[in-house]
Amino acid sequence: MIIQSLYQRYLDLAADPSSGVSALYFSTGKISYVLELETDGRLAAFLDVRDHSGKKPLPRTVTVPEQTSRSSGIVPFFLTDKAEYVIGYYALSSKEAETVKKSSDARRKYEAFKDLAVKVLKDVEDIAAKAVLAFLEQWDVAKVREHPLLQAHMSDLDKGIDTNIAFKLRGQLALVHELETVKSAWIRYRQEQDSVSEYDSQCLITGEMDVPIAKTHGKIKGVRGAQQAGASLVSFNFRSAESYGKDHQQSYNSPVGKTAMFGYTTALNHLLASPRNRMLMGDMTVVFWSGSKEAAEEVEAFFAGAVDPNAAAPVEETSLTAQLKDAIVRIRKGDRLETNMVPQGDTPFFVLGLSPNNARLAVRFFWQGNLGDMVEKLGQHAADFSLASADGWREEHPSSYRILEETRRVGSDGKKVGDEPPARLGGELFRSILLGTAYPYSLYTSILNRVRADGIVNPLRVSIIKAHLTRYCRINKVDSYKEALTMSLNADTKEPAYRLGRLFAVLERAQQEAAGGPGRLNATIKDRYFNAASSNPAAVFPILIKLSQHHMSKSQYGSFRDREMQEILDGVENFPAHLDMQRQGLFILGYYHQKHAFSAQSQAAAEAKNEAAAAAEKQEQE
Repeated sequence: MIIQSLYQRYLDLAADPSSGVSALYFSTGKISYVLELETDGRLAAFLDVRDHSGKKPLPRTVTVPEQTSRSSGIVPFFLTDKAEYVIGYYALSSKEAETVKKSSDARRKYEAFKDLAVKVLKDVEDIAAKAVLAFLEQWDVAKVREHPLLQAHMSDLDKGIDTNIAFKLRGQLALVHELETVKSAWIRYRQEQDSVSEYDSQCLITGEMDVPIAKTHGKIKGVRGAQQAGASLVSFNFRSAESYGKDHQQSYNSPVGKTAMFGYTTALNHLLASPRNRMLMGDMTVVFWSGSKEAAEEVEAFFAGAVDPNAAAPVEETSLTAQLKDAIVRIRKGDRLETNMVPQGDTPFFVLGLSPNNARLAVRFFWQGNLGDMVEKLGQHAADFSLASADGWREEHPSSYRILEETRRVGSDGKKVGDEPPARLGGELFRSILLGTAYPYSLYTSILNRVRADGIVNPLRVSIIKAHLTRYCRINKVDSYKEALTMSLNADTKEPAYRLGRLFAVLERAQQEAAGGPGRLNATIKDRYFNAASSNPAAVFPILIKLSQHHMSKSQYGSFRDREMQEILDGVENFPAHLDMQRQGLFILGYYHQKHAFSAQSQAAAEAKNEAAAAAEKQEQE
């Protein structure tokens, strides 16, 4: 289904002239220099056409005659290629023997480039094509480094980076390979090549019978960590694939027609080159696309922003994206989502995750569904992460990057330090978001370990704990502590671990109030006892409760804290000797909820006091 979906993507793009996707027998390439020729083939100018507006010159991206992969050997491209092919250029070496070898290799590459150009253009009646053939016939490779028009560019050419060259006839605006007569000649040449097929069969993608089958598939470029020359998505190179008389026939055991092969590889390369359709998730490179022809850009931008808002390019909000966001908000709030509430909900949508694997690509993840399914999964993810916070954090959708960053160590300045999150964790998190499966257990345990290590209990860490436990209960049908997994404090839940977390927050509050308020103490019971209390309550809480009697006797609000302790302990028959990993998370959640409830009470009291003062001031003025 992956290749079929990509091929359909190519057909959709090819039908849209503004898509910029390459037609059959053409591809996207880069041009840094242009040889401007006279009609008799003499070199009139050597033009640098790179973009010099930034710190580093960047080559132009244009449509060129198809440039296949060339991992080894001499493989020339038609009319646009590196300097060593087009003009036989070579860089000097400190060793004379190495320079001689480079010169010899460049000459052979130039001759191969010339032979291909002659084969394609020999019958073309076009003044520009004849000028190219005349240039190739009279060009002296032996004196390439001495040519006066090249002297200003020698340092860049010697670096060997981005040296692709094209041709142009003086007085014409279009490059030679862009002329219709030249393009037609190239297409005829390639069609003649394809008509001579080593193996004809039924194409698995199109279903067509007796079509030329691609022996090798085009390289895919743009996957992070893969070879710069590209990697193969479909490739065979082991004896177990040699069956049915197809010994050493590479991709014939996966019969894909040459046209379909070009289509799916072009579509995938187009997606990987588009910032709108590509994102990084841990060690995965993710591409995604919509089957909608009318609103593809809006739908794709919405998905990117919903999954990773910090990494996505900003996009202007439309009525469609606004409706999709409203649908997610409804799911987050627990409201029912009807089918008609998701506009264009039956629009197909695809997500593909790739990772490098030597010279090949490994498919880590593929999701195929519709827009309605995708919105439901993203909404469920938002709902699972929803958490009340005094600073309004609940309204902000945490990106995958921010979630993973919480697994890192925090330095003395509050910034993340140390090793990056495990590469595979990002891919596992992304998969769980889109499939609605359990969040990675390693993410949950990493957050618990970070809380133990630095004692930081912030909204994002707690929301990760809540989200993991919420899905654990939903998937495993665990109801015993599901009622504790709410956005804010649930005083009615009887889950002991949750209540003990609340109790710890009350004891900490009592200590702070006895000292005159929060921020007066250099260290609280949280700094000394939190880890032990969350894992071995029976060993710690009797000591803390005894200490609290002294704190409450000195506190103005001691009676309030005493009543809160009694209310919480009414649901706890005894202190457990040990809390497992799930209940340690519940302890932290209960602690956070109770702390947030205190903050909300203080904020409400402050607002009421300000309102009363404003009303009194207004009354005095009247």
